[in-house]
Amino acid sequence: MTKIKLRGLKLLEGGAHVASSSPGDDNLLATGVCSPLARNKINLTFLNHAFLDQGASCITAFCTEGSAGRAAASLVEAQHGSAATVNLHGDVSTLSVFPHDQRPQVPGVLLQALARKEITLQGMASSPSAVSAIVSTAETEAAIDTFFEAFTFPAYRSPSDWYGAYEGKEHLLKKIIASYQEKIIRIYDIVQQSDLDLWSLTVAQSDLGDLGAALITLGQSEMRMPFVIALPSLENRLSVSFCLPEGEEAQIREVFSSYLANTALRCHSQVAALYIHGPHFGDRYGIAHALAKALESKGIALLALGCTVSSLSAIIKEADLAAAVQTLEATFQRSGR
Repeated sequence: MTKIKLRGLKLLEGGAHVASSSPGDDNLLATGVCSPLARNKINLTFLNHAFLDQGASCITAFCTEGSAGRAAASLVEAQHGSAATVNLHGDVSTLSVFPHDQRPQVPGVLLQALARKEITLQGMASSPSAVSAIVSTAETEAAIDTFFEAFTFPAYRSPSDWYGAYEGKEHLLKKIIASYQEKIIRIYDIVQQSDLDLWSLTVAQSDLGDLGAALITLGQSEMRMPFVIALPSLENRLSVSFCLPEGEEAQIREVFSSYLANTALRCHSQVAALYIHGPHFGDRYGIAHALAKALESKGIALLALGCTVSSLSAIIKEADLAAAVQTLEATFQRSGR
């Protein structure tokens, strides 16, 4: 198979990964997770959230600076008490490849590459520009090597070339905005996309290669996938959610039955995606809280959410799209206005 050509690979080291699972009616994202983190000025470099089993339960997972991981986990656990299960994994790295151009092949090849080297995937998310994967620091070097086997990066002939360019710039990738004093958060834009279905399934780490193969096959039909997240679930499994165009259910089920015949595949139809772009979204606390709080205050359910690099991607019911855009336009300030 011809390697997929990408422009770049970004590494953010020294993180901590926190995952919280709870009953669906007991874990509003704003009040249950984002609020205590924002109050304590803890930055989120990565964030995923998804309802599972028709809203019966949900999982939220996020990354912080490594030094803030234990405090973040304690805050979330204190907020929920015995209603939630909170797990902390210290010493993780975020690897981001870009651009993916909504091609299912990019996360598909990424999953196959990790599976081939038996590298544990702790989480995955997409922004409009990038696909990011969370792996342990101990497996970071192996992950970078296998990414170079799976993708081609014209600016770098080998991992050694990439390391040479990366060395000395780590501090720029970890830059934290110490003060956060905007009364209204400035953003670049709010982009909306409708006519989507939200798909979800739960797979074992050993099935990631087959999941990747299914996504690659869907991409060969030029189908676009504007959103994908993976969150840690029970028993070393991953809960995966992704959006594909509506009206393709028969083809999608046929492809997945070929590769993951014994895996339940759930579809939530008539959903829409909202993408919020802004400066330093991975470096400033409180932005995800502002979005989640605004939507929750209007009774707009977040079916899934992902945040990586410099974007928040929110999946909602298509019927709520107009109200959600109006609410977010009142919550954030577009640059130039």
